[in-house]
Amino acid sequence: GLLKDPGSDAWVKVLSSLDCKYSFEPQAIPCSITWRRNVPSTPSTPDGPMVKTEEEKEVLVLVEPEDFLKRLFSLTQPDLNQVLPLAGLEGSSTKTYSLAVVGLDAYRRYPVFVPLVDVLRVSPLSLHLQALVVLQLWGNTEVLFLDTWQEFGQHVSALTKAIAKRPYKRQLESQELPFCTAGAWASGVRVEKDGTGLWQVWKRQIQQFNRVSPATAAAIAEAYPSPSLLLQAYEECGTEDEKRLLLSDIPVKSDVSGKDRRVGPDLSRRIYLFMVSTDPDLVLDLST
Repeated sequence: GLLKDPGSDAWVKVLSSLDCKYSFEPQAIPCSITWRRNVPSTPSTPDGPMVKTEEEKEVLVLVEPEDFLKRLFSLTQPDLNQVLPLAGLEGSSTKTYSLAVVGLDAYRRYPVFVPLVDVLRVSPLSLHLQALVVLQLWGNTEVLFLDTWQEFGQHVSALTKAIAKRPYKRQLESQELPFCTAGAWASGVRVEKDGTGLWQVWKRQIQQFNRVSPATAAAIAEAYPSPSLLLQAYEECGTEDEKRLLLSDIPVKSDVSGKDRRVGPDLSRRIYLFMVSTDPDLVLDLST
């Protein structure tokens, strides 16, 4: 559980360092974390409260490695409810669930549940891919495999900060940009009638993602010269996992070291979600 493991005090310390209030309460889903926000309220009576509490849609569920393996490999056909029992929960369709499994690799190296011996011989990559397919494809649920409670605490911290900043970012997006003068933006890209300059616009759009260098943006834009071509490539992928990792192996040349590196799975995932998601509140980058 969230507090039963001897090492779980590490994530509680991270939680205590945040500028927010927290409490441990019974949840509809055991071992889950939810977020609530105080928002201004119009009182119905003169003595009514000026602030009301609203629950955010994000739900982070912690699953023990043993329980995760038993649920995952008991499947004879994809059934999300066997992996993450959400059926019958009021309002579950409006929630955004993510799953965290702490210490899975360590559990597989030192199994204590004998009947799972054959299951534990499956390679970590195969295990992770099967979990991603079942949870993401059938339930739109992200699964995170974390090695330590410290990493779990860091993830909770990042997600909490992202949720807290959401109204502020939403307000900024709704405001006009005061630094944009009438007409062309001084540092923008000029697009001609014949389409010249569109590639540069596309490259700059990619570069607006966090931690994306000009070289990385150029590499992606060269591989897929327009958003429509990238969307077409996503449609041609056979699985959700292939779509999320489509850009990860694109080589990026470094002007400094001269050594090639790759786009990587994290940026590939963020760009994919940005291109296909219809959720305006979706948190793309959990590390900010």
